[in-house]
Amino acid sequence: MKDCTAILDGEFEILRVTPDLYDDTEEILARISLDQEFGCLATRLKESPLAVSEFRILIRHILTLGISFAIRHVESGRIVAAIACLNPSRESSYDNLEKKFRSPSMLNYIRLFDAIDESFDLYMDINSWMEVEYLVTLPEFRCRGLAYYLCRHTMDFGKLMAHGKLPPEVFHQLPVEMQIERPEAVSTFATSFYSQKCGIKVGMQVAQRWHISDLQSLGVNIIDTIEGLEYAELQIMSL
Repeated sequence: MKDCTAILDGEFEILRVTPDLYDDTEEILARISLDQEFGCLATRLKESPLAVSEFRILIRHILTLGISFAIRHVESGRIVAAIACLNPSRESSYDNLEKKFRSPSMLNYIRLFDAIDESFDLYMDINSWMEVEYLVTLPEFRCRGLAYYLCRHTMDFGKLMAHGKLPPEVFHQLPVEMQIERPEAVSTFATSFYSQKCGIKVGMQVAQRWHISDLQSLGVNIIDTIEGLEYAELQIMSL
């Protein structure tokens, strides 16, 4: 698998996120997620400068794990879509990072997703998996299928990773904690109609569905409900 793959007749290219792309990819992921992502809205993350700073630190760390991807518009050179992934299946630098956060909003954000994970033991028979954390596209580039291309590319990368078949030049660029992983599945917590539809389109299955009001019962304070959002889904696909 190449680190650069042309799509849509060469108008765009999919890139694995490497250090030269960290800044632009972090910017699009943070900006759109803070404005539109369920967890960010539910915990009003954007209202706290400290929470925003910690959220950006979280995204940047995920990008350094080397298994996230971005789409660049070739003509303009802009990063217009991105997917952030990690492998959370064992004690990791990601877990250690979360313990350093101090913003009440960010801590509530972390508790929200920890409570969701603990509410359904999806992974009791899975030793390693990839998790799609964030998926965004700039508004002016939506309805072009870019999210689908990112998801499909991520699945293909995960399959190579699962079977130890990543190209050597890619494998050796990954941090050691990612090199040792052989993910058996890809999962995501899909909270928008479009992300849910995209997951199904690439072959993911719904393992669990929550009505948004049910998430309150997990003991997490969801400050704001989101208009038009009725269900959240945990989707998974075996590799």
